[in-house]
Amino acid sequence: MKRIHYADEYLVTGDGIAAAIVEYARALALQNKSDMVDLPGMDRGGVRQRFQILLGPASQMLVSEEQTDEAEIADDRLVDEIEARIDRLRGVEPQAGEPAEGIPLDADEF
Repeated sequence: MKRIHYADEYLVTGDGIAAAIVEYARALALQNKSDMVDLPGMDRGGVRQRFQILLGPASQMLVSEEQTDEAEIADDRLVDEIEARIDRLRGVEPQAGEPAEGIPLDADEF
């Protein structure tokens, strides 16, 4: 699990969720945008709850390993949603495909 330090607080969440949050914060910063994300985690007392975190260009966070005997916090649907948000921010990116067959042109054909 990972500990996300944010402002003067921290929360503990699963590795996949933390990785998605950091990547989304980076994507938002590159676009000079912000967004809120609702995610599952544990507070300082180990109580599981939902957190809302504001991500944007000024977001400063640190992610570190958390040693705990608690079960991994996972939310595949949330990670998929965050990845979709990242894709929308980045827009459509060119996809590499098979190279097209070249058409040989002679200079005297023009």
